[in-house]
Amino acid sequence: MKVIKNPTVDKLINLYEGIIVQDRLNIERHRGSQVLNHRVFEEALVQDKMILGALKCAKAHGYSGEE
Repeated sequence: MKVIKNPTVDKLINLYEGIIVQDRLNIERHRGSQVLNHRVFEEALVQDKMILGALKCAKAHGYSGEE
């Protein structure tokens, strides 16, 4: 996991958007692979989408993370 100095909601949103892209790439790379179970990547994608949604919701409701 990447560590962000001086995290803000916007920086975390950008981070999770990048993570979701990586999750999707991992799913495509390992689809049908016998070595790695691609379901792990699908579960990570679902989790990361939920986190991104929560961050966007928090931002939309005025949360800045500086409280």
